[in-house]
Amino acid sequence: MTALAAGMLTIGTYRPDRVVPNSELAPELGVDEEWIITRTGITERRFAGGHETVISMATEAAQSALSAARMSARQVDVVMLATSTHLNQTPAAAPIIAAALGCDRPAAYDISAGCSGYAHGVGQATALINSGQSDTILVIGSEKLSNVIDLGERSVAPIFGDGAGAALITRTETGHIRRTVWGSLGEQSHLIRQEPTWEDQRADPETTPTPFLRMEGTEVFRWATVAVPKIVSEIAEAGGVPLRDIEVFVPHQANLRIIDGVARKLGWQDESVVIADDVRRAGNTSAAALPLAIEDLVSSERAKPGQLALQVSFGAGLSYAGQVFDLPRVA
Repeated sequence: MTALAAGMLTIGTYRPDRVVPNSELAPELGVDEEWIITRTGITERRFAGGHETVISMATEAAQSALSAARMSARQVDVVMLATSTHLNQTPAAAPIIAAALGCDRPAAYDISAGCSGYAHGVGQATALINSGQSDTILVIGSEKLSNVIDLGERSVAPIFGDGAGAALITRTETGHIRRTVWGSLGEQSHLIRQEPTWEDQRADPETTPTPFLRMEGTEVFRWATVAVPKIVSEIAEAGGVPLRDIEVFVPHQANLRIIDGVARKLGWQDESVVIADDVRRAGNTSAAALPLAIEDLVSSERAKPGQLALQVSFGAGLSYAGQVFDLPRVA
């Protein structure tokens, strides 16, 4: 088995200034605020302004992580950006972010794995460091979901928000990231999709509407509450850690009802395990959700750096990924 060497040193985040409470969205959806809270557990979310982009938010989050570690961008070997909302396929956003940070010719690429993209990046970074290929890696999740949702669609509009988070992963003596568990179920890929497709829109731009994110929320909920507890158990086993030893649980911030359902099936309903719930105030920020949730836990002192944590994320694909790791410092 490959020797453990990679650890999460710091996390930096960026949250847009604009707070969008349920009171702003509810009239557009033809519902009241309580309807949104009951179904999602979300009271508010952040929407990025015109000057805030996937690239600018990612750059701010990454710089924050570097500053907290007192490290130079020139020490970074690899920059990975997990996103589904950078609308330009070419060039990728990661090289642009690396240049803005002042990195010295790093490998830089984007990861497209939906909401689980950041956890996929953590897995890739860990493997690169453990194999000796790299020493210092930035894994960033950045999303501007307000660009790709229909604000009149009840199944998505109340759920999603914008933001960015970045983890600085380095070769360390302690605080190692354990083995990643990941996978996908392509036969369920229709549950979270873009509709219509860009091919449809290009073929008939006059009558085809702008592609937006669509989701079969009820089916996603059913899948997540059944499958995710099993995946969490697999992550703990792969990390060589009994579930009873987990101190902090960082689930994908999809929906508070899903988080509560997963925690209940795992038997984590008491205060023995701290459970991230940043979704209440940030909404579902897709690939940015895990680092934002970690920052919220540590900065609020509900959790402390060094505690044993388990993170899991899932989304379009259906793709999922997660790891056991020690909580890092946050900016």
